[in-house]
Amino acid sequence: MRGLNYSSDGSLPEQDLLELADLLACQLFERMGPKVALLSRRDVAELVEPYIDDLSEHDRRTVPWLVWDLFQEGSDGDWAEG
Repeated sequence: MRGLNYSSDGSLPEQDLLELADLLACQLFERMGPKVALLSRRDVAELVEPYIDDLSEHDRRTVPWLVWDLFQEGSDGDWAEG
């Protein structure tokens, strides 16, 4: 990620956070399918933690929320019926 090049505190820029959350959400969806919509925010945080443990504290709190939100948005669509 390019975040360290643009941030003095080690946080990723918003666009990088969104891209990372997107990638993690896609990987989890590939493994679990529509069941991801049933995950709690805590479940998501535990699943993505190994992939984000080197991020700043703020980013480590933000990414699971973004991933969980993507799952909730997706659950409103056709894939969750599946």
